[in-house]
Amino acid sequence: MLFYQEGCERLYEVVKSSVSSVLVISSDKDKFLDTKSLIESAKAHDEKVWIELENCEDSINTLIAKEFSDGRRAGLLDLVRRGFTNIEDILKAVWLVQDTSYGTIGYLDYLVGTWVVNIAQELLQKHNTKSKIVNYVDAINLTDIEEGAIILVNAPIHKNKISFDSEIGAARIAVNLNASSMTFWNNKSLLRTADISEVPSATVIEKLSFNEATELSYFGSDVINPKAIKIALNESIPVKIKCWKDFNNSGTKVVMDEDVKDDKQTVKGFSVIHNISLINIEGAGLSGQVGFSSTLFNCMKMQEISVILYSQASSEYSISIAVHTLQASVAIEAIEETFKDELESGIISSIQRFDDMAIIAAVGNKMAGRKGVAGTFFRSLGRAGINVKAIAQGSSERNLSAVINGNESRRALRALHAAFFLSRQALSVGLIGPGNIGGTLLDQIKTEKDRLKNKFDLDIRIRAIASSKKMLLSEDGIDLDNWQDLFEKEAVDCDLDLFAKHVGATYFPHRAIIDCTSSSYIASKYVDWLENMGCHVITPNKKAGTAEYCEYEKLFDTCLKTGRRFFYETTVGAGLPVIGTLKDLVQTGDNVRTIEGVVSGTLAWLFNNYDGKVPFSELVMNAKNMGYTEPDPRDDLSGMDVARKTVILARELGYKVEVSDLDIESLVPKELAKLPIDEFLRNLTQLDDAMLKRYNDAKNEDKRLCYVGKVDENGKCSVALTAYPMEHPFSQASGTDNVICFTTDRYLEQPLVIKGPGAGREVTAGGVFSDILRLSAYLGARL
Repeated sequence: MLFYQEGCERLYEVVKSSVSSVLVISSDKDKFLDTKSLIESAKAHDEKVWIELENCEDSINTLIAKEFSDGRRAGLLDLVRRGFTNIEDILKAVWLVQDTSYGTIGYLDYLVGTWVVNIAQELLQKHNTKSKIVNYVDAINLTDIEEGAIILVNAPIHKNKISFDSEIGAARIAVNLNASSMTFWNNKSLLRTADISEVPSATVIEKLSFNEATELSYFGSDVINPKAIKIALNESIPVKIKCWKDFNNSGTKVVMDEDVKDDKQTVKGFSVIHNISLINIEGAGLSGQVGFSSTLFNCMKMQEISVILYSQASSEYSISIAVHTLQASVAIEAIEETFKDELESGIISSIQRFDDMAIIAAVGNKMAGRKGVAGTFFRSLGRAGINVKAIAQGSSERNLSAVINGNESRRALRALHAAFFLSRQALSVGLIGPGNIGGTLLDQIKTEKDRLKNKFDLDIRIRAIASSKKMLLSEDGIDLDNWQDLFEKEAVDCDLDLFAKHVGATYFPHRAIIDCTSSSYIASKYVDWLENMGCHVITPNKKAGTAEYCEYEKLFDTCLKTGRRFFYETTVGAGLPVIGTLKDLVQTGDNVRTIEGVVSGTLAWLFNNYDGKVPFSELVMNAKNMGYTEPDPRDDLSGMDVARKTVILARELGYKVEVSDLDIESLVPKELAKLPIDEFLRNLTQLDDAMLKRYNDAKNEDKRLCYVGKVDENGKCSVALTAYPMEHPFSQASGTDNVICFTTDRYLEQPLVIKGPGAGREVTAGGVFSDILRLSAYLGARL
């Protein structure tokens, strides 16, 4: 168990939860005293050795002063002072003779270990818990301990090249005591499916077989000690790997291979080894050369070089080995010397060295015999644009490894982790426009996210949020509980290309960008996102649906070509099923004759509330003050919003209509159209007389004024203020209701009417959310 300053807060927690405990303690040299570093500095006559020594003593004294009262502090401080006096004398001797022995290093480590166990004992005593310090030589002979006993074991002095391994020592003590369990605590991390600093979504591995643990330890998971674990497992002692930093996490249980037969997870985890060099030996003469590989390995053995990976082409024309970069130069020299004759004769044509490589490995017992694992592995790397230099897999099929460029290791790791651990319905989402609609949508997703994941395995990850100036990116997904605070504190300058590239990460099964703006510029990006970023697009923005027809056609051709989807249900009628209903009518062969609609929530509210008693200008100002109109009410009164929605509906019927083709009756007098906003509002009363006359004319005919967009049987589109009979669906609406009437061959005598709220952030955001779910269903989610 590693002991460090923060560990003081946890040590007692470990002890109090056990009936009795044996704690084999070793110091964390990064936190206490790196004796090897001090000795090397002394040998090199580096003056900083004395500063380091003084700093180390101050650090330990500070820890003691912080944790203990005066009465308990004195003895520990004296112990440390005497120890540092001894260390200083030893370092002075090393300075003079410029040499040392392994026994010297062992003695220094023993001194540090002595401090640690004594500090641990006093710490427990502070909590009224008695403990006993026992040296390892005596502890290894223990066969029983009293109930409630707490034994602290110090490491012995090691006098040779191999230092004492406290975890192996602990395992041997556990066997002799027939311990009920054994926990390996570390100060680094829990054992996860991948390095969490590289893959934030990596999860803790709950159960791992011994062979899987061994493979992961070989490929860089240094919180695993296979030799120690094996000693305990051979005696059926349950083993766990836990971490101080995540104290309350239950950690990883390590078991024998036969105890994971029912495990359904194909791959348990991924590891990466960095700073690798790949050495490639090629030559036509290598084919059929008996003993070449054994000579190569013997050559490496003589130089004490560990060959991490070996790969040979079936033609035997080339052989590749991976070694640590620090040993690569020595390896090349040894190979050239060993195979000097083969190089001169041309049997070997070249020896190449590739630096800055990394080895990425997938580990899992269930990989064996499972079809498609290798296919998924390499397909995921290919999709992420990772070039594989060499591959290797043992006959047990428990490990699959690939050599890749080191600077691509993070991208490769994320791609593989997503392929094997993310839900197949994981959706990488980027949202542009976190205002009224966008912000409400994020709140709705937050509320339903867990339910969708648990019930339907639909994993919606909001990985990017952008406003017009700033953007917030997250690899694993933005915390929707406090996205506003995160955006305020961590957002960077907006770069839409980087935004789309991030959302479109190829290691996510599916990707979508949601545009909650009204920007024409953002809409112009859709084709690129669909075609080049692999992202589906969802939006309530009407600009793409009403762009010039050639651009509109290009958008839908791109969807057809790429298989990406463009969802825009909320461009007409907010959350009402207008577009979907129209598509169903057309695709099932019904002939749609005419479409008429009150499709502006703002204008619907104005004419549903206008009764001639309150001037129309006053009603407009009331609507503006309540937030029903745009900041400039002319944007609503001009009829352009209704015109755009009418064009969208007409194009669904196949009419190649442009907004400029429409007859639009604007409610804004020409003389007011171009005035500054303040001046326009002051002159708004100019609308009153004309509007009152039209209201009275309609009332005299028992009709009601409605602002309506229409597509007739010839595809001609118009937008106008029209009087309708009181029994007409338009005249029976209230509030911000939108009403759309489809007259078709099937619905000829009685038109199909869709009616409901056509404005409001809740219903519009809900409509966009529905489009997200429609996309997910299209992609395979069982909703």
